[in-house]
Amino acid sequence: MGNYKSFHRPHALDFTRAFNIVSGQNNAGKTALLEALGLNFEAKAHRSTRTLPARDTIPDLLSWAEVSFTLPANELKEFMRASGLGAFRIAKPSLDSEFARNIGFRDDSTDSVNRLLEAVFSADYLTVTFRAQVRPQQPVAWTVLECPSYGLYPALRPGGPGSATYSWATFVVDHDGQLRATGNSVTDNSPIDFGVALAHAGIFQRHVYRFSAERMNVGQGSHGVGTQLLPNAGNLPEVLNQLQHNTSRFAELNRTLSGILPQVKQVSVRATKPGQVEIVVWPHDPDSQREDLAVPLSESGTGIGQVLAILYVVMTSNRPQVIIIDEPQSFLHPGAARKLVEFLSLNQQHQFIMATHSPTIIAAADPRTITLVRYEDGQSVVEQLDAKKEKGIQAALAEVGVRLSDSFGADNILWVEGRTEEKCYRLIIEKLLKLPLKGTEILGIRRTGDLESKDAKKVLEIYRSLTESASLLPPAIAFVLDQECRGENAKRELRNLSNELVRFLPRRMYENYLLNAEAVAAVVGSIPDFAPEVINPDRIREAIEAKLRDRAFHCSGAASLNLNTVDGAHVLGEIFSRFSETRVSYQKVAHGIALTEWLIEHRPEDLADVRALLEEILGGIVVDAEEARRTEAGRQATA
Repeated sequence: MGNYKSFHRPHALDFTRAFNIVSGQNNAGKTALLEALGLNFEAKAHRSTRTLPARDTIPDLLSWAEVSFTLPANELKEFMRASGLGAFRIAKPSLDSEFARNIGFRDDSTDSVNRLLEAVFSADYLTVTFRAQVRPQQPVAWTVLECPSYGLYPALRPGGPGSATYSWATFVVDHDGQLRATGNSVTDNSPIDFGVALAHAGIFQRHVYRFSAERMNVGQGSHGVGTQLLPNAGNLPEVLNQLQHNTSRFAELNRTLSGILPQVKQVSVRATKPGQVEIVVWPHDPDSQREDLAVPLSESGTGIGQVLAILYVVMTSNRPQVIIIDEPQSFLHPGAARKLVEFLSLNQQHQFIMATHSPTIIAAADPRTITLVRYEDGQSVVEQLDAKKEKGIQAALAEVGVRLSDSFGADNILWVEGRTEEKCYRLIIEKLLKLPLKGTEILGIRRTGDLESKDAKKVLEIYRSLTESASLLPPAIAFVLDQECRGENAKRELRNLSNELVRFLPRRMYENYLLNAEAVAAVVGSIPDFAPEVINPDRIREAIEAKLRDRAFHCSGAASLNLNTVDGAHVLGEIFSRFSETRVSYQKVAHGIALTEWLIEHRPEDLADVRALLEEILGGIVVDAEEARRTEAGRQATA
């Protein structure tokens, strides 16, 4: 696709059966890509400083796309027979080609052409390739890209190599689906082979459905006898009205619809006036026989029409279809969107191309291909990711407790020790540093014990892979870990494994910074029924100091016993248990957040080490982002 909306230059994309995901940020160009894939796009030339360097530059108004359809040869014959076009043309092979010799193609005789047809259509699949181009106020024009478009042999060029003139044989498709040469030959440079002829007739377009994110105005329509849904679903009332006569299939459609949207008990179609019908929604039990309570689809929820149309295509199609769905999460609740995808996954003979940034939908779809759309330097660029690699990364991350939904959509990730640090570091950044995160997500590594085991290399390589190539998962900027009882050699090894992304707290763990007697007294005092009497901070201070002197709470072989080496989480656990007489256990996340909030308000200096480390990591990102913003603003002003 070239010179269309935000797309300036073409990008080669390959989509397969089943699910193909297109993802990217808002306004990156996903909808423009889907419009082109829907084969019904208009001439809307790309506009940027690249194509319009000056105000008076005359733009190129031609928008175009190169498209290939791969389908079974028998299905292609069915398309030709149903098109009503009569005769078709096929390029003759060069007589000195190996292909011509192998099939016995020797001359212009009917026998030779029949041999050619038999050889071409004996293939399991054929690929038909053509170019669709459009200018303002003109219909889409279809031309062949290379002759023959199915690429099985070198075509005969009477004018010699490089000539635009080809020699064509004509054939017809009988009512029984047999191909038969007519004995006619044509020599010209017309690019109309059988594939382009089908494109001109709209055959391929009829099997491509694009469902946009906007509300579909399909509640009412004309009464008719059609059973094939139009690509824009404009005749949905008509086809559903016809489907009602197939009571079993119509009941199945209603059951599926209700399974996806439980608030819809059934839909039906009724006449409104002569020649007009409308779809109505039953939000109540149909067994009540209260048709008077049914609500017109036009007055119902936004997503019902889209789901109905999608289900109709999937459940009534006799052959595979291309079904393009734009941002299903914009018209469906996450639970409904997941159920829709789960139903579609049972029909993988179809090709689903779905634009979404919803991690729920992506995870449910288990896509075969993943296409990222980004907006860079005034134009949309696309990149297809390795779906197998993406699934491998997600599976590996799941092993260490991280989900796609935790990180999807972030610009980068700051990995921290666990859930406590995830919440508390965010508080420190927001309330003490007052730094905007600028798209940075803070996520806890939920099984950090793996980093102390022989699997440390494996775990860090999983996380590090996020920085090495394009991925649905954003890159890591740092791993902030507790020191624990690691020696210098162990810490150096982890730094090397992470390409120097691992950073260690100066103290053994984050809880060591929470060992403030006043803070602990304030938090336990706010817990109902913690103790029969108010706990004096001095008593808590004495308990903390006693633990600091007890080697059992320190790393083995520690040279000194202090706040840097003590097991802070263990100390807090002992204090909560002792002073509450075991009624209350220390909860790392809830109580850690409460202690952090108290320190931020009353003793922020106790968190100085953590604050300085986070500022060092995040400060450069904020500065870089702000500098990039100023640079881009200056570039646009100059342009």
